[in-house]
Amino acid sequence: MEIQKTVLSAETLVGSATAQAQLESAIPLPSGVRSEKVLSCEPDVRVRETLCTKDGVQVTGLLLLHLVVETDANRPLSFDASATFTHELSLPGTTTEMTARAAAYAPACTCRVEEGGLRMQATLLLRAEVFSTERETCIAGIDDAKGLETQGESIRLVRRTLLGAHAIRVKETVDAPENLSLLTVHGTAEVGRIANGSGGLMLEGTLTVTALYYDGEGGAVPKVYAIPFSDSIDAEPNPQPSASAEVTQLEVNYDSDGELAIEAVLSLGVYGIAEETAWVLSDAYDSEGSFSCETKPVPCLNYVGERSRTTVLREPIYVPGHLKDVTRVLYVTATPAITDTVVNEREASIDGLLLLSVVYRADDGRLYGFKTDLPLSLPLEPFGTLLLPEITVRSAEATGSGRTLSCTVELKYGGEWYRQETARFTTDLKPGVPRDPHEGILVYFPDRGETVFSIGKRFGIPTAAIRAQNPTLSEPIPDGASVLLMRGR
Repeated sequence: MEIQKTVLSAETLVGSATAQAQLESAIPLPSGVRSEKVLSCEPDVRVRETLCTKDGVQVTGLLLLHLVVETDANRPLSFDASATFTHELSLPGTTTEMTARAAAYAPACTCRVEEGGLRMQATLLLRAEVFSTERETCIAGIDDAKGLETQGESIRLVRRTLLGAHAIRVKETVDAPENLSLLTVHGTAEVGRIANGSGGLMLEGTLTVTALYYDGEGGAVPKVYAIPFSDSIDAEPNPQPSASAEVTQLEVNYDSDGELAIEAVLSLGVYGIAEETAWVLSDAYDSEGSFSCETKPVPCLNYVGERSRTTVLREPIYVPGHLKDVTRVLYVTATPAITDTVVNEREASIDGLLLLSVVYRADDGRLYGFKTDLPLSLPLEPFGTLLLPEITVRSAEATGSGRTLSCTVELKYGGEWYRQETARFTTDLKPGVPRDPHEGILVYFPDRGETVFSIGKRFGIPTAAIRAQNPTLSEPIPDGASVLLMRGR
């Protein structure tokens, strides 16, 4: 008897781990600046490296802070600061050969004036999913056995894989309002088109820079600049390419005569699918009963794809009681923090918080700032059994005066979907039990759930012979049906 074997790489989800980490750090003010109070402290947490260890996951990243303070001249001043972090999440059973995907958020972050500088305190929420890829040797076919019957299935295994990465620098000079001061600048990047080309994968996207100018009288003038970019990444063509883009560095030089010089560094990553397809043996028998199949269930996590949608939230927000009434909103920022995902057969959602930071001018002419948060529960159509979620804030604004403001935030949310499945592989053959040598005619009443194949396996009769002897037999076999079996030399 000849046996053909094949090797498949099955990816599995080992488990998920969550943890909180506390960060505290002194933040120096820019040279020559004295701060009266902190108006806004906007956190942006970025994971730089994720390593699996024995029984854990080590996550290293960067907490970026965009700060707005009121100077002793009663004017707003913005600047950026950063702090690195490394934290280990406990997950028994992990090994250094496994891989992990991690995300981090800052559901709480405050800064206060302290001895001529600032002191930051932040709570980080970390989450990691750990994956393992196991190579399974299974039987794909058998030949040269008397009365051989085989049953198999086609297995398709799909993994998400990094095809290539690249960093590019984008420069542009744009028109800006004259005779104002630049208050804040934010940048986001998004890839809009990916194409397989002769020189690799071609990317086209947009760098969106949102600038806020201060008019000196408690008002703000927003301007949004859409700057196109393109790049090519040396990678093999892929049937399902996707891309990510992150602004890792953003510098601007504002000329009060009406020009804004923008220079940004974008980190681009292109992903695709690695696919394996094979026919594998799930069961087999022969007329002599010379062998039986050893099978085992193998969990397989298949990458399904990415799905996203947009929504606009409109919610009231309230000024804390210890602060003065709002006369004019200067600006608002929104930062998402994902706390959980819910996925079942009927529904899916991304749950978390939307952290809002509001800066405004009061009727006493002074600037004030406060933080608040909104609960999030963003619905999705189920597209698999595992979701690695993402939320991006596209825009945020607040309007109104007094004690209540109306906040409007546009969000893009979704993520990567995976489907957990189980395949049964035949991994080996072992000696079987010889068939009963009885010959003749038998009327058999099958148990519920039996099939023509299982009946043939039990009695060592080819399935074609059973169907020929029972031309009206259908599957699933009806309850109470009888099957005529004939066995002879």
